[in-house]
Amino acid sequence: MRIAIISTVYKKTPPDGYGGIERVVYTLTEELIKMGHQVTLFATPGSYCSDKTIEISSYKPDLSPSGIRNKSHIISEEPLCEAMEDYFSKNPVDIIHDWSFQNLYVNKNPHNIPYIISICIPPPDNFKRKNLVACSKAHAKLCNTSQYVYYGLPLNEWKYSYNKKEHFIHIAKIASYKGQHHAILAAMLSLSKLLLAGNIEEKLYFNTIIRPFLFFNSKIKYVGEIQGTSSHLIEAKALIQTPRWFDAFPLVVLESFASGTPVIGFAEGGVKEQIVHGINGFVCKDFYELSAAMQNINDISPKTCREYAEEHFSVTRMAKDYINLYIDAINGKVW
Repeated sequence: MRIAIISTVYKKTPPDGYGGIERVVYTLTEELIKMGHQVTLFATPGSYCSDKTIEISSYKPDLSPSGIRNKSHIISEEPLCEAMEDYFSKNPVDIIHDWSFQNLYVNKNPHNIPYIISICIPPPDNFKRKNLVACSKAHAKLCNTSQYVYYGLPLNEWKYSYNKKEHFIHIAKIASYKGQHHAILAAMLSLSKLLLAGNIEEKLYFNTIIRPFLFFNSKIKYVGEIQGTSSHLIEAKALIQTPRWFDAFPLVVLESFASGTPVIGFAEGGVKEQIVHGINGFVCKDFYELSAAMQNINDISPKTCREYAEEHFSVTRMAKDYINLYIDAINGKVW
């Protein structure tokens, strides 16, 4: 099958640091190539894959915002659309798998090439797309689509350990909607050590809310933005996730399970489809429950966490799920 994978125009694929969705796109692309498919990846400069990559020179991923928080953060996808039009006029493909945010090419040319669209965030107002694929059941309901595919990881390459150190870790962009202060309060209440990792998206939140805790409590430490999560997750007693928004299906939760590390998190978005309470972690509603879960984390077996990842979250399973949808779209099915 000849497949065009369209990544986002915000980060490199794969990303250097933060960039969960670009990491999913790269992982899927590589698995499809291993399966024998011909894949062309459209992405920003500095991106790559094992087959063919079309780098769109107009984009500057090192200067892009880490997320879309307001209209000023929106980057035009016109150069991406033009590159796709030029390429497809000379190089036919069987299917387009579009991970971009605006989906300009398929919206302008809905009948040229079969396509599916993957969405990774809560949809904006009046968002309507054909052949839309969400990343969790809760996300699919929110997006008004019948299809969803859980993310997967290359588990054969993912290191894991069942021997943990004495600290917990929270990995996310430092921003109020990621709720790091809830994790800090829980750690203080349970007298636990907590590491905070992530790029600072909201400086005011970091300086006025997070930094004072760092100054007064030596058990709470900020380690900055990390290059990859594996080496940090493999050591932690558990990953803490405290989203204060609809978190569709956070990749870092899967990465934690793959590392043999439990997850303690708020039941937002698709998180409750990842954590099986009492089996691979704990689902909580406030920092009091987070604190109790941190104190009871030894009840969760790291081995069970890794086994759960192997059963549910492999990249091979993800690729096969998407291939089934590619075939449906090629055969004219519309959802």
